[in-house]
Amino acid sequence: MVLWYRQPAAKWVEAVPIGNGRLGGMVFGKTDTEHIQLNEDTVWAGEKRDRNNPEALKNLPEVRRLLFAGKPLEAQTLAEDTMMGIPKRQPPYQSLGDLWIKFPATASNVSDYRRELDLDSGIARVTYKTGDAHCARETFSSAVDQVLVVHQSCDKPGMDSFSATLNREQDSKTETVAPDRVVMSGEAIARDAERHAEERKVGAKFYTVLRAIPQGGKVKTAGDQVEVEAADSATLVVVAATDLRGGDPKQACEQYLKAADKSFDQIRAAQVADHQKFFRRVELVLDGADGKDKSNLPTDERVERVHNGEADLQLEAQYFQFGRYLLMASSRPHSMAANLQGIWNDSMTPPWDSKYTININIQMNYWPAEVGNLAEMHEPLFDLIENMQPMGRETAKKMYGAHGFVAHHNTDAWGHTAPVDSIGPGMWPMGAAWLSLHLWEHYAF
Repeated sequence: MVLWYRQPAAKWVEAVPIGNGRLGGMVFGKTDTEHIQLNEDTVWAGEKRDRNNPEALKNLPEVRRLLFAGKPLEAQTLAEDTMMGIPKRQPPYQSLGDLWIKFPATASNVSDYRRELDLDSGIARVTYKTGDAHCARETFSSAVDQVLVVHQSCDKPGMDSFSATLNREQDSKTETVAPDRVVMSGEAIARDAERHAEERKVGAKFYTVLRAIPQGGKVKTAGDQVEVEAADSATLVVVAATDLRGGDPKQACEQYLKAADKSFDQIRAAQVADHQKFFRRVELVLDGADGKDKSNLPTDERVERVHNGEADLQLEAQYFQFGRYLLMASSRPHSMAANLQGIWNDSMTPPWDSKYTININIQMNYWPAEVGNLAEMHEPLFDLIENMQPMGRETAKKMYGAHGFVAHHNTDAWGHTAPVDSIGPGMWPMGAAWLSLHLWEHYAF
């Protein structure tokens, strides 16, 4: 069950996603300078605050009167002026940053290149030949050990040499703190002057550590990067945390780094066993006249053939399993719920802020949970619903003079429930009701 390609990713949407529910990456698979864009699910700009409009409740009767009088445009104008949240935009979920691994110039002269994502193991893999050496790189994010791991190896001793570092386009600093470690720390801040002008410049404070562990060879730091020289193989371990849920992110990272005391083979074996425990629960076989095995063709070529009208039932079955894989990678017990982009976002100002759009999008994320036998992956959505309730009760009381709790078409890491963005999608008080159906579905299964 493999997605594979004959070339590295040329842009972000072509990279392959890995994740453990909390810590994710988009792996480009390059041989000269590998790029892995990183995400941690609590890297949110903003803060918890009262976004309910104090003018809403006293204007609600007039909005209703105008509607019943057959004056919807007048009602809409009044509602937009007096009932939308303050401010009208919620802050975004942001990229954690990027891991860059620079190889010697000879690594750009390669042959026999292959890039793949093994859905059955959750491992992204790159293999290629440079000179007379065969090299391989595996990357995965372990839910067991809460680390993202990159393992580079070649079949010639002393062949592995590279430098690696972390960076982020804004509000961060990168420094070396030990001969084998790089730290990137900072704060997620919404800086789009048009979209988030009314937000205070605050957000989740993050801490990220990159540790290099060579097998043979040497490791040292230079500037803001770690350098591995003449190793037989080498493992990079990335850990990250924020203070969004409380606690010290630096201390959390130190705890996560204890996994680096294990061997790569031990971390890998635990990752594969945990992944397959869930992934192998379901098998989908589609029989038909086009049942010919086409796994010898790269995935992008198979997709193009389908676009041109060729049938490929095996690709359709693989697409179903890819959906299950994405849910496993972006939503695990105790992680945040999968947001508008799962956990994968390379921007500081992503489309729709990469929030929880709860007028269908987040529901769609979780439609495969029960029917795909991934009930445990549903749990973060229930945590999100519970997190929304206190603010949702305030919104129900302050906006509508009602009991219970209400949410509109968007929420975020803090569970904000006031209507946001614009009147069209925003003034829709059914978000909480629709989300609650997922609780019933979980019970029914």
